Amino acid sequence: MSGLFPWNLDTVCTFFSAFRFVFTVLAAVWIFSRGVPKRRWYRGRLAVCLLLGVGLSVIQPIGLAATSDGGWGGVSPFLFARVWIFLTFLWALLVVVCCRDISWTNAMSRWLLGVCVERFVTAFVHNWLFVVLLPQFSDRHPLAYMAICVVIYALFLALAARFIAPVFERDIIPSGQEDWRLCALYVVNYTILSAISGISMSVNERYVPNLLARIGPDEGLDVIQRFSATTAGVIAIVILVFQYTIYRTAALQQESAMLNLLAEQKTRQYRTLTENIDFINHKTHDLKHQVAALEFAGDERRRQMVREAQQALNLYDSIANTGNEALDTLITERNFFCTQHGVRLSCMLGGCDWEAIDVVDLYTMLGNALDNAIDYVMRFDDPDKRVVSASARQHGDLIVISVDNHFEGTVEMRGGLPVTTKADAASHGLGLKSIRHIARRYGGDILVTADPPVFTVQISLVASRS
Repeated sequence: MSGLFPWNLDTVCTFFSAFRFVFTVLAAVWIFSRGVPKRRWYRGRLAVCLLLGVGLSVIQPIGLAATSDGGWGGVSPFLFARVWIFLTFLWALLVVVCCRDISWTNAMSRWLLGVCVERFVTAFVHNWLFVVLLPQFSDRHPLAYMAICVVIYALFLALAARFIAPVFERDIIPSGQEDWRLCALYVVNYTILSAISGISMSVNERYVPNLLARIGPDEGLDVIQRFSATTAGVIAIVILVFQYTIYRTAALQQESAMLNLLAEQKTRQYRTLTENIDFINHKTHDLKHQVAALEFAGDERRRQMVREAQQALNLYDSIANTGNEALDTLITERNFFCTQHGVRLSCMLGGCDWEAIDVVDLYTMLGNALDNAIDYVMRFDDPDKRVVSASARQHGDLIVISVDNHFEGTVEMRGGLPVTTKADAASHGLGLKSIRHIARRYGGDILVTADPPVFTVQISLVASRS
């Protein structure tokens, strides 16, 4: 390497520019994916990715020097630079996919946002300052140039993390799903942005210097240089706005699907409530006649009627007492339903800090898990198989909820979740996916196991009030 580069400030500045680009791209992409759950072996994966980034940074100045001297099979420095930039952007995408538990669609969405932010800062700040206004500054004052670059990029990335990234905090599609049409659209957007950046680089680094050498300083050349220096930034803004439009459309579709699901649940709850009232009225009518008949019944018949009355009264005594009103309502409602349909439901959910979990989130997670379990066991005629249990335990801030039911046969797992056997696969699949999405927002996850004769959905949550 000493034959290619004399070790001086200019060499340091050359390597700095390569490192600055590589890790600015990574930082810009990272601020849009920081809230996504981490994959297993996260630190090891990240370390390998960072080493690859260092390799990319080191190879850029070496490759440019080699291609400038006619090495590497006659590859031009400009072509080498374009390929290197493409590999850097691709590397940033692979870092997100490798280190974060995220679908390709959501990863590409966040990646493209980061690329747009990097292109914007480079075009409107770096290029205007060091290409248009002070073109010789980096050569004359390399230390000052490096210090200013660090401050500028750190400042604008911090602003993006503070004001732009929170707008795109949620996934563009539900976790675990893919939309390859969106992926293709992201590829098209990136291709346009990359092509414009390449043209701008070509104009600034090749055509403007050649024209300047031929005709000297000219106002027209200044206009061309300024336009080419900022074109990529303008395209980045357009793509960023387009991304926001896609994001809002997808968010509205998700909200519409959730509202439809909630409306369906409300309808079912109303139907269940009506059935419960009819059931209570029917039992009350039966009890009235049973009490009247006790006066004339024989001993054996009297004991049988007392047992029936006790069973009916046990139903009214099944009101849950978990310490959380929403949870009590949910368990009591499911108890009524299970009693009417011959399903045994046992719940041990007390002793946990349920107040640290949002009421709607808690109701949605446990309600979906119980409904799936109850729906499954109702297919069996054997009363011993129509059994569902729910339990919860807490260790520190960690709450673990387990919902178990009798299970027979096999189940196909995809993405850690079972492939539904219901006719309405979309709405049923939304249940477990919504549980996982909510659990991950609380720093937890779900684990689904199918080990006959037991099927278990285990939900972990970090119940931190902060």
